[in-house]
Amino acid sequence: MKSTFSIIIFSLFLFTSCSSQPQPFVIGKDDCHVCKMGMADIKYGGEIITKKGKYFKFDDMRCMNNFIKSKTIEEKDIAKTLTMNFNKPNEFIDVSSAWFVVSQELRSPMGSNAAGLATMEEAEKLKGSAGQILRWADLLEKENK
Repeated sequence: MKSTFSIIIFSLFLFTSCSSQPQPFVIGKDDCHVCKMGMADIKYGGEIITKKGKYFKFDDMRCMNNFIKSKTIEEKDIAKTLTMNFNKPNEFIDVSSAWFVVSQELRSPMGSNAAGLATMEEAEKLKGSAGQILRWADLLEKENK
């Protein structure tokens, strides 16, 4: 009986500690890992999940970029780098397949004013006249200038 209980507890720990599914943002509970501000607008930001199942949440793409630049985690240890889907808050998109709209009209929490979207069509619709559409590598380059 005792060994069965131990196996169940170990199994639960194993599955929860190594999960690589994104964790939804919870307003009033979650804080940005970099700027420490509480999550206020879950249309922005992103999440990094390590291969060991550790989560890092960011309220803005600028914070996520600063975390990546800090080399706190080596790139080889990252399992997923995700952006929030601007059109469907708490739905994440892998940054490698996301389209980013950068526009002063967006007003993200830390001023990157970048929103992740699933399709080019959605990005075109959100862009407006003053915005620009970027891929992940271009957004990183823009933020690093």
